[in-house]
Amino acid sequence: MKNILLLIVLLFAALLPVHAFAHGPSKTEKTAPDNFVGLETDAGRTVVAFHDALSNSNAKTVMAVLSPDVIILEGARIERSAQEYREHHLQADMRFSAAVNTTTVDHYVHVYEDTAVSISRNRTEGTYKGKQIDRQGNETLVLKLIDGHWKITHIHWSH
Repeated sequence: MKNILLLIVLLFAALLPVHAFAHGPSKTEKTAPDNFVGLETDAGRTVVAFHDALSNSNAKTVMAVLSPDVIILEGARIERSAQEYREHHLQADMRFSAAVNTTTVDHYVHVYEDTAVSISRNRTEGTYKGKQIDRQGNETLVLKLIDGHWKITHIHWSH
């Protein structure tokens, strides 16, 4: 219970710097280098490796950065482990990521001792299964330092 409360507090704390996302960009807002924070950290490099592995259909790397007990939320779906993700949606996610072009608009990685939170916005464009794709999305990842390696313990994707 203590870990869940800590996770909730950390998520709210991580969201504070990006509260403007809820209202959309202002007319004067410009993408600037400070819209990308923390990617140079070990946790940030883990997140980048995860995205690269999805786009390059590298299931081994995807699975290597996921905690065995990862919780993945997307739409109304939930997967409660890395094994469940591997069996149900990993292949489809890799095919989709390889077929479309996703541009990151903002990306913030904040490290709090042995926990990190990655929050990003993106735009995905392309064609997948004969359908034109043009959508904006948000992603939240929670990472935990486990045996000296950053592992993704929670993913929440929304489009």
